[in-house]
Amino acid sequence: MVRRRSWIARVAAVVSGLVLAVGVAGCGDDDDDAGAGTSGGGENVTLTLAYVTTAQHPYGQAVDFFKQEVERASGGRITIETRPSYPQPEPQLLADVRGGSVDMATISTAIWDSAGINSFQALQAPLLVSNYQLESQIIDGEIGQAMNQDASQAAGDITVLAIHEGGLRKPVGAKKPLDSVAAFQGTKIRAPQSKVLAAGLQALGAEADPLPLPEVYQALKNGTVDGMEANLGLIATNKFYEVAPNVTGNVNLWPFPTALTINNAVMERLSEEDQQIIRDAAAKMPAKSIEIVSTGSQLPQQLVNCGVRFVTATPAEVQGLQARAEQAYTALAQDETTGRFLQQIQDLKEGAQAPAAPPPFPSSKTGACELGG
Repeated sequence: MVRRRSWIARVAAVVSGLVLAVGVAGCGDDDDDAGAGTSGGGENVTLTLAYVTTAQHPYGQAVDFFKQEVERASGGRITIETRPSYPQPEPQLLADVRGGSVDMATISTAIWDSAGINSFQALQAPLLVSNYQLESQIIDGEIGQAMNQDASQAAGDITVLAIHEGGLRKPVGAKKPLDSVAAFQGTKIRAPQSKVLAAGLQALGAEADPLPLPEVYQALKNGTVDGMEANLGLIATNKFYEVAPNVTGNVNLWPFPTALTINNAVMERLSEEDQQIIRDAAAKMPAKSIEIVSTGSQLPQQLVNCGVRFVTATPAEVQGLQARAEQAYTALAQDETTGRFLQQIQDLKEGAQAPAAPPPFPSSKTGACELGG
């Protein structure tokens, strides 16, 4: 919630020479004074910003960057109080920021269609956006801006400030690798509650199971689901390597971006100066997030040390998966918004320079497992 100095506190500051500020962060409460008045350029503001992953996840790293940018640009007047590991599933988080119980949130683009907002579906059409070079051009360019505007208009009660990336998702198998159409047939794959992800998995021959993230570890362990789609950060931070060690290294199913949003009523209560600070910091997030997830790290080797087996699909297997994925494009394009953005991304992809081949994934352990403390 946006908090401000009360009129009484400002009078007291003049009389006594003391500077009093109310900087208590809103935590979804219903205080009567929350959000009253209009924020001026010199007043203290605290905004809550929630997301479902841990702070160590790329989502959390990008949020921390945004927080630092806002607080630096405002000279500390604007405080961003982050709330990682939000206890509710993302569809509920989207509802909560729309309802105003949290001021801001960053919410995986995959789940927006569960609320009837299809602005981001094309981003996660199966095997379409399969490298960071292409994704960067999308989320930090005109297509991304158009998606943000479309989602904001469709929602009506929130503004999408930026799209930032969490890491390309790969097929992860509990008992076997998911490296071909045959391997996907008849499997149950955990994926967030999302029409576009369900359509993509169905095209590959699998059934999507929208289990809440806290339930996934046990489901993989006991065989309730056969695998999941995940990026390396998610595998590491949730210790999924313990129960699903088979990762298809050269298949990127889709990126996993998230949309940074702010409740419109909260935004409107900020001064124009503070609104611009928020927008300027958000504008830097797409590029920063790609930097976070694409910069070389020791994570692949650390995962191998913890038992992950990176497998490589053959060219024929990749071609088979791509052929199945394209069947989903026709179905997704029946939605006018998704069809328009699909075509724009396909046109951009066709004209883009092929990215450099990524380095091979490690194949053998070099030390003890050190993930997870």
